[in-house]
Amino acid sequence: MRRTRKVIGVVGALLLVFGLACLNYTKADGLEHHQEVARRYGLPPPGNPILYGGVAAVVVGAGLVGYSIGIGRRGGA
Repeated sequence: MRRTRKVIGVVGALLLVFGLACLNYTKADGLEHHQEVARRYGLPPPGNPILYGGVAAVVVGAGLVGYSIGIGRRGGA
């Protein structure tokens, strides 16, 4: 049970970091810079799909981290 809690927590933390990176990538005040970098490296340009994917990843990641912390406090019962 402890291993499952750790795996859920790690997956949640990775999703949280990925989602925050997506939100930063679509941030309005750095948009021109990110568009230029995307063109240079052949990455997808910042846009709404990346923004919405980032929001979803943050929500799911935060939920998984919270869930894993909750399991630890309850003892899995």
